[in-house]
Amino acid sequence: MLVDRGDRESPWWQVSVIGDMLATLDTLTTAGQHHVMGKVVAVVRDQVLRAGPLVSRPDRDLLAGLVEDLEHESDRLSPDPSVFTPRAERLIKLLAVVR
Repeated sequence: MLVDRGDRESPWWQVSVIGDMLATLDTLTTAGQHHVMGKVVAVVRDQVLRAGPLVSRPDRDLLAGLVEDLEHESDRLSPDPSVFTPRAERLIKLLAVVR
């Protein structure tokens, strides 16, 4: 079954894909981890921006800070999936409550 563009843009589809991506981090090279973590950060950042109008200013700032934390970990010379993955999962769960 083909997935149309509208389905791929849905938050639920993106969360599913992110979960699959996070599950592979331990099996990747450092370069692969950087790549996948960067993709996860990009999708999560987009979801935070979309959630912006639905949350208060302090909550928006909190979510943006959590994305920055993810980005910081993904930009490290040797990123740690055991740090990145639980942070990403928590942020995804918070975004699920907003949606």
